[in-house]
Amino acid sequence: MKLERLNPHLGARISGLKLDQLTMADRGELRARLDEHQVLFFTGQSLDARAFHRFAAIVGELQAPDDAAPSLKTMEGDLKAIHYIDVEGTARGTYSDVWHSDVSFFEQPTLGAVLQPMVLPSLGGDTLWASMYAAYEALPDSLRRVADELSALHQVAYQGQAMQCVHPVVRVNPVTGRRGLYVNRLFTKGIVGMTPVESANLLELLLGHCTLPDFQLRFHWTPDIVAVWDNRFTMHYAVRDYSEPRRMMRVGLAGERPMGLADYAAAQRQTVAA
Repeated sequence: MKLERLNPHLGARISGLKLDQLTMADRGELRARLDEHQVLFFTGQSLDARAFHRFAAIVGELQAPDDAAPSLKTMEGDLKAIHYIDVEGTARGTYSDVWHSDVSFFEQPTLGAVLQPMVLPSLGGDTLWASMYAAYEALPDSLRRVADELSALHQVAYQGQAMQCVHPVVRVNPVTGRRGLYVNRLFTKGIVGMTPVESANLLELLLGHCTLPDFQLRFHWTPDIVAVWDNRFTMHYAVRDYSEPRRMMRVGLAGERPMGLADYAAAQRQTVAA
């Protein structure tokens, strides 16, 4: 196996590995690489739907089909965890071509996702990721201290109903303890406890900072790629610069309730006491 870092902050291309030959014994190594690099691109792959589903289940627990994204089309039967990403018919700037973290309006948002192209345009169709670890760490100390104490409302309207949840603005990785910003332009609607003007101004400052090119990776898809990304500590943006069909096969990985600094400190105290 060969691993090539793609960016100072996130992204690694992995070659010389056959994903259809991996077993559950490989989960720990895969997750450690994901924690380190945030987005993994496995080259030289050609997985059918069943092999793709099996690999995703090795990476993590599969998200229940209804929890992945309410509007996505799914496969049938025991492959229902596989969704299609196909933005045909959606207006620009309302769906995947907005910086976002998937389903952040859930109490337990997606841990990550596994993605493989099915149909690609001849030009365009890249995806961008931004590291929320790097964005947090680049904030001035004074702003980091403010953000550490805040929570935000994440919300979306679906079939006439509001789906919403409040999460910490700064999220902590429960394994590594590393901190990242947890806000996004598509679903984060306001900072809890602030006036509308204060909330809008601070949120715009954080979102503008998060999407600076300094923290970004842009990836050009080829048919032999299978990607895995950490949805907790990245945002992503699918570029809508193509007119030909583009379809991706996706599986969401079940996640945990976002952990803020106070929750992480309490968990550490319990670990020490045990």
